[in-house]
Amino acid sequence: MSEGVLIDTVVSIETPEHIVFQHRVAGPARRAMAHLVDLVLCYGAVFVVGVLIAIAALGASSIGAAIDDALKLGVGLLLVLLFAAQWVWFAAWESLRGDTPGKRAFGLRVVTTTGRPIGFTQAALRNLLRAADLLPSAYLAGVVAMAISPRFQRIGDLVAGTLVVADARVARSQQRFALWPPPYPHELAALPTEVVLDADERSAIELFLRRVGALGVAREQELASMIVESFARRHGFQGPILDPVRTLALLYDRAANTGRVDAPPSSRTGLAA
Repeated sequence: MSEGVLIDTVVSIETPEHIVFQHRVAGPARRAMAHLVDLVLCYGAVFVVGVLIAIAALGASSIGAAIDDALKLGVGLLLVLLFAAQWVWFAAWESLRGDTPGKRAFGLRVVTTTGRPIGFTQAALRNLLRAADLLPSAYLAGVVAMAISPRFQRIGDLVAGTLVVADARVARSQQRFALWPPPYPHELAALPTEVVLDADERSAIELFLRRVGALGVAREQELASMIVESFARRHGFQGPILDPVRTLALLYDRAANTGRVDAPPSSRTGLAA
């Protein structure tokens, strides 16, 4: 486990395919800040639209339309927008993307307790029950539920079967993949002078390497073994392949540091399917 990650904030989830993912559960403070950002965004949008509706209503009255009718229509539209801000904003974002703009800003996402992306049912349920979390005021019931739950689940999460976790993809996407430990002398001797990968190969290998440590050792070795021999043979890797994951990382690191970034797709000739 990486330094600085508290053991009681990390949960391991095994999927039906027997792949184990580790997620760092998001705490109340971080979630509260994300929620505040969402409130500012959605109610800020409501305010702007409300001002436009008021301007339109005054304009309608100036050209002879009944001001009472215009105001009633404007108030009705504003109430619809307030309803959408309270109940639709969060459920719609989370069901489509697994997060909201506020959660994305703080690197958070919502998943099911089995590690799967949430659907509309879970998103709607966890947000409808936000009313219960608010009781008796200021999210007291939700905070108490999170304090009791080892996974920081509020009432809506407990009923919907969801978790709010730190999205490791955000942090990883912001930094370049670095090989660690650096190549040893015997590994450098076995590496070819140049390794050229096309854009699709680079993306696929980097995606796999960034997930190393989250899939489980056996699964990582199995996946790397499927392609590493073809890559090693194609690029003239001279050493024995004792560790498929390490060998794949070495080839990727050499490709990223040989100057030429991408090869044409035709360079895949001879790669096993």
